[in-house]
Amino acid sequence: MIDVCVCEDDTKQLNEIVNYINNYILIEDLEMKLRIASKDPHEILNYLENNKINKSLYFLDIDLQTDINGIELAAKIRERDMTSKIVFITTHAELVFLTFKYQVEALDFILKDFPDEIQGRITKAIDLCNEQFKKKETDNEEYYQVKTADHIRSIKVKDILFFESSSVPHKVIIHLVNGQFEFYSTIKDIAHENKAFFRCYKSYVVNTNNIEAINRHTREITMTNGEKLMSSVMACRSLVKLKYDD
Repeated sequence: MIDVCVCEDDTKQLNEIVNYINNYILIEDLEMKLRIASKDPHEILNYLENNKINKSLYFLDIDLQTDINGIELAAKIRERDMTSKIVFITTHAELVFLTFKYQVEALDFILKDFPDEIQGRITKAIDLCNEQFKKKETDNEEYYQVKTADHIRSIKVKDILFFESSSVPHKVIIHLVNGQFEFYSTIKDIAHENKAFFRCYKSYVVNTNNIEAINRHTREITMTNGEKLMSSVMACRSLVKLKYDD
């Protein structure tokens, strides 16, 4: 079930958007439900705080005539719900660039300047949202999301070799099969973000699925691409048991 949320400060437009959504869900018999439609962005945030979020689609106005605009609301939604789909419905075409600044990764940007197209664009956004969530369900690939200065990157876990503490404070280097880059995080946090990640040394977190060999005597770990890194005594014992003991 996909949860749908709407935030629009104009009552008439809010009701129109709600009708478009509900009618399309009913006609197409979609596994979706409108959970909340409000003029107040804080009500949307309260809903997120008090309900378990799995799959969700948000339709947001940008100019909400309150202390939080729609893009700021989207950024707060992203903090709580990284996989959500967000659609902006607005008259402010000039603010499109802010969606990149706030790294909200919008599904669509619908302009109110073309009222005859709004209903069709909403239904297309609903269809696209459905398609993307279905694809994710059938896709066996596991992804790890990284927030960089420019955007949010989704990286296949199988492509991650290991993470290394950077010389830049509060930054980590992610080593991939096809390159590397830095992002803000900590080795301590990353070690708990995926079951395949294991902290083998104070400055390293290794993807256990990409370990080629472990030398018990030198405590050296060899990755599938030939790169080598060290592990602590205790971590080496744990890794050997994890990888080789039945």
